[in-house]
Amino acid sequence: MLAQLLAVPATPLALFVFLTISGLLLYFGLSGLSYLVFFVLGRARFHPTYVSDWSANRRAMRLGAIGTFGNVVLVMPIHLLIAHGKSKVYWNVSDHGVPYLLASIAIYLAFTETCIYWIHRFLHTDLGYRTLHRHHHEWRSTSSWVSMAFHPLDSFMQALPHHAIGFLLPIHGAVYLTMVSFVSVWAVMIHDRVSFVRARWLNNTGHHTLHHWLYRYNYGQYFTWWDRAMGTWRDPAAAEQNGEVPEGLLR
Repeated sequence: MLAQLLAVPATPLALFVFLTISGLLLYFGLSGLSYLVFFVLGRARFHPTYVSDWSANRRAMRLGAIGTFGNVVLVMPIHLLIAHGKSKVYWNVSDHGVPYLLASIAIYLAFTETCIYWIHRFLHTDLGYRTLHRHHHEWRSTSSWVSMAFHPLDSFMQALPHHAIGFLLPIHGAVYLTMVSFVSVWAVMIHDRVSFVRARWLNNTGHHTLHHWLYRYNYGQYFTWWDRAMGTWRDPAAAEQNGEVPEGLLR
């Protein structure tokens, strides 16, 4: 999609090169900036007890690069289909009107939130965890570098709802691009262990940090709706008060 806007030829090789380079730049750029701000320059304020472990960081970077490369291979057919007009992605707001545009954003969020919650729950079953998701949970205490450190199939499964909805109902191209791009930003934000927004309805950084520590809570993407409905929600503040996490882990 973005490749089309930048006039990248809609060929497998061109898309593969474009998506690989942009994916790696996005990962190392976002994660590197976050790590620099919160774990290096701002360590005294945000993570005063953090001790740099470059062996662990390099493992996360390596898996992040492998995950990015593998995800490009898996998602490229979807981009080719979109580029050749086989999806329901559209560009002119007038095609469906402003009310539909706003409604489609709400539907998009509800659809992806539902799918990703249940996909994440599957990834924590014995089969899903043993074969795929355990790689991401190698880091119990996360850093910005862990944001995209997934097995390629793991990251693809969790990203698939964002792509699939564009084939199920009309989605404006700007909405699709914004949502797909923001997922990467969000992934960095929830792994840096710094919570700027602590709302209970938002599956914020504290919630996800707790997920990495306790494994069986807070599976949602952006919100806590499904976790609350299914009994898998855990309040980070309560967990910290009860001594379920190390002091200072949740910032």
